[in-house]
Amino acid sequence: MFDDVFGMAILCAENFREAAHDSFGLSITTEVLEPILKEIDSLRIFNEEFQRQAINLDKTLESARLIQSTNPGNEK
Repeated sequence: MFDDVFGMAILCAENFREAAHDSFGLSITTEVLEPILKEIDSLRIFNEEFQRQAINLDKTLESARLIQSTNPGNEK
């Protein structure tokens, strides 16, 4: 999801940079667009790590369920 947003934001920023050649356009690029791109990239990285952790948690829970199902006398 964030990959798509990041790609679109980069495309929009590049289009803006190509069209804006004055100091105001440059300030918009450096003070607005670049921080937005950095924030989106941070969210993208955070989301990737969150997905990895969720997968690891699911694997751990599945292992615990498998252990519980092979030892039915240990249920509470």
